[in-house]
Amino acid sequence: MATTTSRYIDNPTEPLRSVDAHRELLASLDRINTHNPPVQTCSTGWSFGGLYTGPTSVAYLFFQLSRIYPDLEFKQQSLLEWAKAYLNLGTRAKKRPPSANHCGISDETLAHLAVSAVVLGDSSFVKKLCSYSSIINSPSDAGSNEWLYGRAGYLYFLRLCRKVYDEGGHTASVALLDKAIKTTVDRIMSMPQPWLWHGTQYLGAAHGTIGIICQVILSDPSTAPNLENLLSSVMEQQFESGNFVSSYPPRSDRLVQFCHGGPGFVVSLRSIMPYFPSLKDKIQKAVLDAQSDIWNRGLLTKEPCLCHGIAGNALALEDDQHFAHFLSFMDSETLEKVLESTRRNADAASLYTGEAGRAWAWAVADRRLPKAGIAFNDL
Repeated sequence: MATTTSRYIDNPTEPLRSVDAHRELLASLDRINTHNPPVQTCSTGWSFGGLYTGPTSVAYLFFQLSRIYPDLEFKQQSLLEWAKAYLNLGTRAKKRPPSANHCGISDETLAHLAVSAVVLGDSSFVKKLCSYSSIINSPSDAGSNEWLYGRAGYLYFLRLCRKVYDEGGHTASVALLDKAIKTTVDRIMSMPQPWLWHGTQYLGAAHGTIGIICQVILSDPSTAPNLENLLSSVMEQQFESGNFVSSYPPRSDRLVQFCHGGPGFVVSLRSIMPYFPSLKDKIQKAVLDAQSDIWNRGLLTKEPCLCHGIAGNALALEDDQHFAHFLSFMDSETLEKVLESTRRNADAASLYTGEAGRAWAWAVADRRLPKAGIAFNDL
């Protein structure tokens, strides 16, 4: 029997557990739609936080699932139609203009533009998204560079649209996106290092150096030589446990989760390793050491979400059996016991804080997709 500690349960590794990933995916979608339908009322209480939390994040899940399961219908409706239904909620939401300090993955204005561009196929949304580049990359505003609130998150929105519009052969839109990507990468690279967020040097995927490096490299691989020394120095900040330091100077070795710690490092390092051949051995060792720690301490007692829970930690595990074993701790039977009091909260349905993120993890397991973080390194 697993014993409970303050942050994680001891991993009962024998026998390895697994569940039906496709059945759990459908159950996850049903929970989203039943408890947080695409309506805005006092009882649903949607809040709007871009691709991190809120209906636009759910719309993005359905859009990506529609590409993975092009023939799947859910409640007599295509997955793309469900994407449009959840996206529609954001058209009536009050949105603040993006700024250099608020332009990351959690920005509702930018997220709604990007998801509208790919779901609706309307290039006017691409133009509007790119038009904010001059504000976000203003030379007079230091702003933020991290993924959740800063320029690295803006790069994801641009990469998303570039991928979809490049597939469609929309050369004019792709040219706009490429220009905005270059401007944003150049602005990040021009900022003095270490990159800070709220005056602190964070290292993890959500607010810190590894998340920024990951988005910059995936946006423009030619920057790799200029980031090699920084990446090497960041990997030196690995605890003996295998976990990574969340901020510098190092504090306690407690946070084993995507946003802070080893799981976010593993997800990032796997994506960028091909661009750093001279660091390949160092990266591989760092990943293996971190995965060992995740296997030991990654079954978190927090709600099993992508940001700070089992779903995100599972995506850092390479072995398919280990991946399935972790996911089995967030199956429907388990969730019915732990989510009753929060399931109608908007965060409980959302991409990085709740059910939509679990649905992504189930889809990765079901389709045996590369283990990547949606809205992070899935493109």
